[in-house]
Amino acid sequence: MTAIGRRAALLGPPALLAARQAAAQEAALPRQVRLVVGFAPGGANDIVARLLVGRLNERGTGSNFLVENRPGAATLVAAELVARSAPDGATLMYTSNSTLIAPLVNRSATFDPVRDFAPVIMAQSAPMLLLTRPDHPVRTVAGMIEAAKQRPGRLTVSHPGTGAINHLTMALFQRETGTEFTLVPYTGNAPSLTALVRGDVDFAHDGTVSARSFVDSGQLRPIAVSGAQRSAILPDVPTFAETLPGHVVMFWGSLFAPRATPAPVLDRLHREVAAVLALPDVVERIRQLGGEPEGGPREALAQAVAAEYARWGNVVREANIRAE
Repeated sequence: MTAIGRRAALLGPPALLAARQAAAQEAALPRQVRLVVGFAPGGANDIVARLLVGRLNERGTGSNFLVENRPGAATLVAAELVARSAPDGATLMYTSNSTLIAPLVNRSATFDPVRDFAPVIMAQSAPMLLLTRPDHPVRTVAGMIEAAKQRPGRLTVSHPGTGAINHLTMALFQRETGTEFTLVPYTGNAPSLTALVRGDVDFAHDGTVSARSFVDSGQLRPIAVSGAQRSAILPDVPTFAETLPGHVVMFWGSLFAPRATPAPVLDRLHREVAAVLALPDVVERIRQLGGEPEGGPREALAQAVAAEYARWGNVVREANIRAE
């Protein structure tokens, strides 16, 4: 007997009938569902996407889920592919807030992240890290602000590329503190962090997953995390907000579908992914990566998208940030 059947049997024939009707009315998913990831294999978004796909394929939905990596242009390549796909549930996108930022800084973008995608579910969120070398004299956020005010524009901060959330977060930090740094773009997380290890820059602003090996090996020292609370995997590292109240930025990964995807299909996808996110091994793995499983209703993700789009739109306009 299925779980639905067991619950209905306990409640009697009316509940059994209702359960059968609900199961019959549940939207069917396509036999093949591709989850397009706008990042290269091996990063946090790719790892979580593959974790979800593996568990979804164990749920007996009648669909075969697979990951398709389409990195490029700060997720523009993946987003434009999904925006043009048929709204039938066969093509989904797993991405981060980077997809909201990309069209703000790149005039060639052909999609609107609020208008052209239907939210499915927020899967996980994680803070970012401000890092430096162990021998650097600046050891705190307050010390970084003081040093920047003494030497405007002289201190350098690397990030994974123009328009990345790491970049915009540092632009926001400058606005909030009245400081000026030289923000140095690289072509990804590894080059940005390697530049700091070599001594080419003073600081780097990156994700917990990308930076973890550098921190564990002692090559880099974390100064602060960008979450509202300290990270469970780096409990001794203070938050930005402990020095700069209100400075909280989370890097999140979420699932989206093309805008016109029918609501019953979106609801079914939401239920399936939410069930996976509640599995103990999935929760543990996401936390090992420095993140936190999310979930919540589709409407909550839609609200988060709108708020993030407005927030970063203001930063982009005020700092006049444009893709190179």
